Amino acid sequence: ETFYFDNIEVTADGGGGGGGNDAPTTAAPTPTQDAANVIAIYSDAYTPITVTEFPTSWSVSGYEEVQIAGNNTVKYAGLDYSGIVTDYNNPTDLTGMTHVHFDYWTADGEEIGLKLVNTVISQEDIETRVTTKNEWVSVDIALDDFAFDRSQVTQILFDNIPAGNITLYMDNLYFYTEATGGDAPTTAAPTPTENSADVISFFSDAYNDVTVDTWRTDWSSATFEDVMVDMNATKKYSDLDFVGIETVANQVNASSMTNLRMDIWTPNATLFGVKLVDFGEDGGFGGGDDVEHQVNIENPANNEWVSLDIPLTDFVGLTKTSNIAQMILVGQPTGTTTVYIDNIYFYDSGNGGGGGNDAPTTAAPDPTQAEADVISIFSDSYTDTAVDTYRTDWSSGTLETTDINGNNVLKYVGLSFAGIETVASQVDASEMTHIHLDVWTADATQFRVKIVDFGADGGYQGGDDTEHEIAYDNPTQGSWISYDIPLSDFTGLVNKSNLAQYILSAAPANQATIYVDNIYLYK
Repeated sequence: ETFYFDNIEVTADGGGGGGGNDAPTTAAPTPTQDAANVIAIYSDAYTPITVTEFPTSWSVSGYEEVQIAGNNTVKYAGLDYSGIVTDYNNPTDLTGMTHVHFDYWTADGEEIGLKLVNTVISQEDIETRVTTKNEWVSVDIALDDFAFDRSQVTQILFDNIPAGNITLYMDNLYFYTEATGGDAPTTAAPTPTENSADVISFFSDAYNDVTVDTWRTDWSSATFEDVMVDMNATKKYSDLDFVGIETVANQVNASSMTNLRMDIWTPNATLFGVKLVDFGEDGGFGGGDDVEHQVNIENPANNEWVSLDIPLTDFVGLTKTSNIAQMILVGQPTGTTTVYIDNIYFYDSGNGGGGGNDAPTTAAPDPTQAEADVISIFSDSYTDTAVDTYRTDWSSGTLETTDINGNNVLKYVGLSFAGIETVASQVDASEMTHIHLDVWTADATQFRVKIVDFGADGGYQGGDDTEHEIAYDNPTQGSWISYDIPLSDFTGLVNKSNLAQYILSAAPANQATIYVDNIYLYK
């Protein structure tokens, strides 16, 4: 069988957020699928279809509808199994759907199963998930995983495996068709961390913005919309070739700024360009003293927020920055690119002293190992293995995927520790000899890396887990450090066939900022 997993995380001791609660205190996440693409069974977010039995008389479970933070939620107490009948006389046709979704919360469940049944021709199939406790988990299962005729589904069952009595909270049970076009972000862009005193903001909920004449000039070739993403104001450009943003009436003096920052999300861009135009001392276009330069970002990561942090020195033709009047955004493929943008601002990275940069201005060194000898966790130079998350919920610190000189880099801010997980697709590194990381920091006094193997059972704390952490005191600040660490140095890591966690830590705790690139195992 083939299993697809999503949002499955293993929490460290004390990091699960449950605090010993036996019921959720927050509502399940609000669904983001378009209602036109949904067949809902249970959700406040959609109009459910009519079901004839919920729960069925033959269910072995308690059933209660409760309010969790104002949201209707199903509570199954003493769950062994519980069924829902849609309509025996009018079966539900799921052939046009691609996925089934539900949100669950449990304090004591070990494994739950979702079974779909076609009683017309007596076919059924079940998909199971090992549970994460004391937090809401959103499950999205590809319907192709259910190997039976889905054109006449009449029953849906939640099973507790192994059979027993647990309490399960459930919400947002629905089937949906995955969008094939017009993809959009479902979460807001990262919140900026620069001090407002060091910022000139064009657009951000985090700062007071300067006056912008227009977000789309008449000579632009693009469609523009103001949209909300996860309750956050965002600019959307579609059918983008180029678009002009102007501050002609109130030109921006960025002479004391060092960097341009913006967050972008795109489903299809192969190139994203930013041009800055300064109208010069006369303040007029074409007055003979205009200067400009365009920086292009090749192949920005698609379907995720990318934080572009571009030193103004990269705009080499922009020899003055006291009268910035235009910002021109360019997308390829020409005329078909869609880009969502937030947090557009200039900032000063110097912060008054130190004489060094707060962020790298050059990319990390390009790796030299042959791809055949590498298992990559994060690198533009290789094809990465499947990674569940680059920041687990139990991490301490924020994460941005930022761009450094055209290279995708992980930026951890306010870091104490951050977990990277490959739990769903555990890494067999038994033939690997080293782990490599490139790290840049302006303020960390210690950097640590821990590797955790979940053992042959593949489960956290199954009795066969092994791990080891290595610390580096006083790492060189202000330059890229390439760590090539023999796996034999991780002496407590006696198994390496089921690597599931890679935990990065830094001191001073909750204060350090580190940039990380090229995380990979090699031989």
